[in-house]
Amino acid sequence: MRWIVALLFLAAACTAAPANPPIGQSSPSELDLYVTDSFNGAGLLAVDPLTLQDRSAKPLLAIAPTGANNSWTVASSDGSTIAVLNYNYGKPAAARDLDITIFDARSGAQQAQFNPEVPVIVDGLSADGTRIYARNWPPAEATAERLFLDARSGKIVEREPAFAIVGDQVALTRDEKARRLYGLVVPSDQEATMPRAADLGSWDLKTGKELWRLRLPSLVAGEWKTGRIVDGAEVRSRLVPALALSPDRRQLAIVRAFGCCVPNGTIWLVDADTGTLISQRTFARPASLLEHLFAPSIAAAKSFDEYVVVSATFAPGGEMVYVHARTAKVDDQGDQKTLYLGMAAVTLRDGVVRGDDIKMETYWFDNRMEWVRASSDGKWLYVFLHHSGGADPIGAHFLRRLDATTLRVLAERRFDGYREPFVLARR
Repeated sequence: MRWIVALLFLAAACTAAPANPPIGQSSPSELDLYVTDSFNGAGLLAVDPLTLQDRSAKPLLAIAPTGANNSWTVASSDGSTIAVLNYNYGKPAAARDLDITIFDARSGAQQAQFNPEVPVIVDGLSADGTRIYARNWPPAEATAERLFLDARSGKIVEREPAFAIVGDQVALTRDEKARRLYGLVVPSDQEATMPRAADLGSWDLKTGKELWRLRLPSLVAGEWKTGRIVDGAEVRSRLVPALALSPDRRQLAIVRAFGCCVPNGTIWLVDADTGTLISQRTFARPASLLEHLFAPSIAAAKSFDEYVVVSATFAPGGEMVYVHARTAKVDDQGDQKTLYLGMAAVTLRDGVVRGDDIKMETYWFDNRMEWVRASSDGKWLYVFLHHSGGADPIGAHFLRRLDATTLRVLAERRFDGYREPFVLARR
């Protein structure tokens, strides 16, 4: 539900922008985890890094909560700036119908409020919070023309050209500092009956020029026909490997983990500048005889049907990657069953699985991993998951602090619903 923001629109107020205050920056050690249950940043509370309890009863931003889903909130990666977006676009869309409010993340003070120069959909903020990344409204592909707006006035200060990528885009990631786009691409084929060989490519966002393209050995991905028809509708399958950029922006990790369970797969490391393949390593978690005999009954997780989506997050130091995946299968009655394939902490130098969460709890495969965040010092991993299916208690949401290497649960807090994470400057 939270992802349909900017598709339904309610009224939003517009006021003049105050004077522009200076912008500060934060070092990684000065960042804290905040969570909120509201689209518009209301109820944004800092979480104690050890106990996971609220550090204060007072929310960071003086905003009234709302259940409306015409709002969205984004933050700069240095944690200094928050932008709250309230959409109210009609037909035709008008710039005055998007209200943008900028806040200082340390104090919660409002810094500016304005309408953009033209109707846009906002993708995010620059690392230091001085620019807003946006595309023209209505929403278009990631390679559409991109606008850089001044984060204190909404004026357009730069444009990146639209460009085309040949093939179907399976996964994308950006290096905003180097102004590059990286993507996994497969040949376009609406009649395909199996996944296709995948290329990794790099594009200069300033010009739209393709810089390099690399065929990755044995990696397949994309969407294809299954040949199944359920209630008159065609069932298609999709494989999405993970693509992640290292913290130093020098390497790309591509991860395949399509079987049960995630502690088995392949990691490709590629030089982000040249497109040179650095290494290809398989990783696997040793299984005991009992595990082979009494593995959980999740045969659907071993199927390519419907989708398998893999996600990867680099540890702060760049020496380890956290991999998790989910899969879904549609039965003959049209009911979809989603299963969690687990998470693993894998060291990149040798492909060794240092830890995983397989079988850490009953019905672990019915969890849904909503998000993963690493602590700035790399000691802890924070995860937010949803219990579904046979997981007990069903429907509950949990924030957990994990050991960053073993993934052992060190602390846990239950919530009554989803919480959106923000990593912000410490007050």
